[in-house]
This record gives sequence, C-alpha cells and structure tokens, in this order.
Amino acid sequence: MELRHLRYVVTVADTLHFGQAAERLHLSQPPLSQQIRQLETELGVSLFHRTKRHVELTDAGRMFVEEARVILAHAAHASNLALRVNQGEVGQLSIGAAGPADARIFVDILRAFARRHPQIRMVVRNMASAEQTRAINEGRLHVGFVALPIDEPDLATETILRRPIVIALPRTHPLASRARVPLEALANEPHIMFTRRMGPRLFDAVIAACREAGFAMQIAHEVDNLYTACALVAAGLGVCFVPAGIQQKHSNAVVLRPVTPTLPHVDSQLAIAYKPQSCELVSLFMDVAREVLAAKRTRAKHPRLRRAARTPKLASA
Repeated sequence: MELRHLRYVVTVADTLHFGQAAERLHLSQPPLSQQIRQLETELGVSLFHRTKRHVELTDAGRMFVEEARVILAHAAHASNLALRVNQGEVGQLSIGAAGPADARIFVDILRAFARRHPQIRMVVRNMASAEQTRAINEGRLHVGFVALPIDEPDLATETILRRPIVIALPRTHPLASRARVPLEALANEPHIMFTRRMGPRLFDAVIAACREAGFAMQIAHEVDNLYTACALVAAGLGVCFVPAGIQQKHSNAVVLRPVTPTLPHVDSQLAIAYKPQSCELVSLFMDVAREVLAAKRTRAKHPRLRRAARTPKLASA
C-alpha cells in the first residue's frame, strides 16, 4: 500500500463516483477501479459497495478513509516542512561563539536574524575558535564567531570586528592612572594569558611583541575566556592583554589602557566562519549579518544616524 492508494480511496469517497474521481486524479476509470480492487484484496475487506448506478462506503471503508485523510495530511505537512527547511524558512541553526557571547555586533546580528526568520531556532554554543572550526567541518555547527586567524582552508571567513590589543589593569594599579602604558613597564608584572589553543597565532604574536620590547612575559595564570581574565585582573592577580572595547561593565575594578608602542601586527579580529555552499540556513544567516554590518558602517560614516535603531529594520520573509 502506497500513498497514492490512499489518495485514490479518499477521492472516490469524496465523489462517490469512479468516473469523477478518475477525472480529478487525471486517470482513466479502469486503472483506478483496478487499483482500488487490488487494495481491497491486500486489505482483505471491501471499502465500497458498488452497483451500476451507485457507490457508497462500507463501514470498513469509512474508518479507512478517516485514517487515510490523517495520513495524507501528515505526509503533506512533512513534505512542506522539508521544502521550507531546504529553503531556510524553518529549521535549527547551530552557532558557535568564542568566549562571552555579549559583543554588541554579535547581539545585533542574532537579534536581526531572529526578527527576519522567527521560525528558525538558534542554538548558541560557547566554544574555542579551534574547536568551532572542527565542528563546522564535521557538520556539528553551521557558523562560528571565531578569533582570527584560523588555519582552515575549507572554511570561508568574513571579518566583522577589528579591535587593537590593550592592557587590562586593576583599577588600583599604579599604571592605571596613565593614559597610555609603556610596554616595557609591564616587564615585571604577572600576566594572565589566554591558553595558546584558543588562538595560537595571536598567542605567539603577543609573546613575540613582548620579546621585541626586551622582556619575557611572566605568565602567572592561564584562562580560556574574557570573563575569567577580567575576574583575575579585578582580584589583583595580574594584568592581561585583551581586545579594546570589551564590556567593562563586568567589573568596575578593571581599567583598560592602550600600550605604547602599539603591539606590532597584533590586533583582535572577530569573524564569522562557515563552510561555503553548505546549506540555505547559512546563506540566510550571512545575508542578515552583511546587512547588519552595512548598516553599522553607514552609521559610522554619518554620526547623525548613530541614534537610530541599533539594528536595521528587516522586513519579514
């Protein structure tokens, strides 16, 4: 028994006329009658009472048709759902985030995407950049907000934020009163450093910059996220190189100061990583991300627009 058989029976039940049912189904009457009889033989029951002038459902036929309508409705829904998922209208989008997921641009993109595609469920997972790239390659994530650079030739990346590296100090630290902190003044400070696996190139670049300034960084503690780094700095356990513009609201006990000279070839780049041509959901997400970034650039060029909405008003799909 196949779905077409259910469709045949329901159509005959609706018309109670084999000729009219055949016409609706774009069949000739003899093949339709033959298909119904074959189904009745398979089921071992008669679905219709037939005479030359009259067709009516049997008791078994009425029960069969009720269930057949339910099955056909579910099949139609499943087919429509599959099509909509393929077109990106519904589904689940898995997103990775390196460190705290509270950067303004991250929040703006997710808010805009939710408004544009309210039927798509977003699942956000906190993962280191290297772990995100593996997950995207393995199909466990659709997109990831990663710290550049990454060594994944199969993935595309689009930079959404660039920030210089500054030094985070306890508010009571003697250097906190300076507008800029000389790099060599940090030579004897205990440093809090992100684990190398989170960003090998950035880690090596910071170590090299300190070496060029004439000292070897004394790493007192290692962390895997900005929250922990700021907490340790606030506790007076050391200083930490962090991206400029991080949310200082996490601790009033921490201040950020630029270093001089600026760390050469070292900045913090946040990018969206994804596998090109992976699925429609990724394309929809990147379309929204690009719109948000374009709106942000426009506001930056035109200061009067900065008081406008934080995210662009996106029409519903």
